[in-house]
Amino acid sequence: MTHASPYPDAPIEPFVLPRDEMAFRGRYQGLLLDRKITTVFRPGDRVWPSWRGYIEGETVTARVIERSGCDELRVAPRFNRIKVPIRIRDLTVFDADALEPEDFEGSSPDVQDRDSLLAHLFDIYGKPIEAFGGKVTRIRFAYAAPRWPGRDRRR
Repeated sequence: MTHASPYPDAPIEPFVLPRDEMAFRGRYQGLLLDRKITTVFRPGDRVWPSWRGYIEGETVTARVIERSGCDELRVAPRFNRIKVPIRIRDLTVFDADALEPEDFEGSSPDVQDRDSLLAHLFDIYGKPIEAFGGKVTRIRFAYAAPRWPGRDRRR
């Protein structure tokens, strides 16, 4: 039995993930905890109400993926216990070919230009950017809570 998707622009009928969370790969946990990443990219249009979209100004919880999921196989990701509140400062949808060097300010060291971004997104999503309409969404964020001095932040 199939159900109508609440997201008509979704590439497949997605399973529901919390809209107030943003997933980060485990390899970026240190950057997240050290507050050294403030820009991420997602394929397609991720401005609400688009599929898995966000709203400028909203606060969401950054989560670190322990085991990747897969929409096509309807397998949800599994997250570790780390939760970091972040506030969405800016959302910009770009044609992938229109990205400029300054668009990567605050991004992870391995995603600093168009080619590394497209390779990164292909590695994660298993599809070329053309499968997402040739668009990427740049999401800039700020950390919404003060650091807790002296606390073991890696638990």
